[in-house]
Amino acid sequence: MFSPLAIIPKDSNAPSRRGDASIFLGERPIVCNVRTTITQKPTRPRRRRSRFGYDHRWWGESERVGERDRSYWSTTRRPLPCLVFVAPILLAYELGVFWLGGDSADALRTGADAWMRRGLVALSLTDRWFLPLSLILVLVGWQAVDRRDWRFSPATLLGMAIESVVLAIALVGLSKVVDLGFTRLEQAGAPSLATTAPGSGHPAAPLIGFLGAGVYEETLFRLVLIPLIFGALRVLQTPAVLASALAVTAAGLLFSLAHHAGIPGEAFTWFAFIFRWLAGVYFAWVFVVRGFGIAVGTHTAYDILVGWLDWHF
Repeated sequence: MFSPLAIIPKDSNAPSRRGDASIFLGERPIVCNVRTTITQKPTRPRRRRSRFGYDHRWWGESERVGERDRSYWSTTRRPLPCLVFVAPILLAYELGVFWLGGDSADALRTGADAWMRRGLVALSLTDRWFLPLSLILVLVGWQAVDRRDWRFSPATLLGMAIESVVLAIALVGLSKVVDLGFTRLEQAGAPSLATTAPGSGHPAAPLIGFLGAGVYEETLFRLVLIPLIFGALRVLQTPAVLASALAVTAAGLLFSLAHHAGIPGEAFTWFAFIFRWLAGVYFAWVFVVRGFGIAVGTHTAYDILVGWLDWHF
């Protein structure tokens, strides 16, 4: 008569995938090997980091290189399409300032343009074309070190123009909402977002000023300030999401305050101040999510709609 079988591991603490076990048949043990399998959990791929410290979503993950980079939403964020889109606005402003101002062209420059030029003069950089050429070289250099393709469809520029107008109309709607909140405090229409200097009384002068405000205010408050504030906060070990939110908010606040500072500044009202702060945050997120070119287009389109065409809801 046979006794029941019993299988007892020889060493239950052994980490090996192949362990020994003893089978007792009556009084005589039989040693055999038992093969075991261990299923490894799939590892998550590491997120790729941008060489610039921020990415297309601003959270630290860079865009993948591939067919997806050729979509409209990705192409419009690349530096070269942004440059091609912004260049006609920049050129029209610079030529318009020289056309209207002549030797006194500096009196017609918008606030952000004038402030940056004063800083360059303090560094003995007085050439009138140094600032626009610097902006062009920065965008070309950015594209050169970027891994994405230089080629893009000309139809992308038309899409950027349409998107800029749509976003500008949305901002006009936001100004209406803010205006409703201040109805009992102040009576005012949607304010212009351009900081202009007193100059020529030519009918085209406001239009030229709005072109310059769209380019140079976005350059100063978005292209320069947001990465600087974000980088400083990251050096202080601030989490990326919090650092991006603080950078956007701080740049928007400085953008609003700038419209009430200096000689071209206007009288302070709570409606204008709060709306411009919200508008600065709005432009900042457009810059972060949709790129520099569309941020310039949105700012320029808004100023033309509200400040030059006097268009409101």
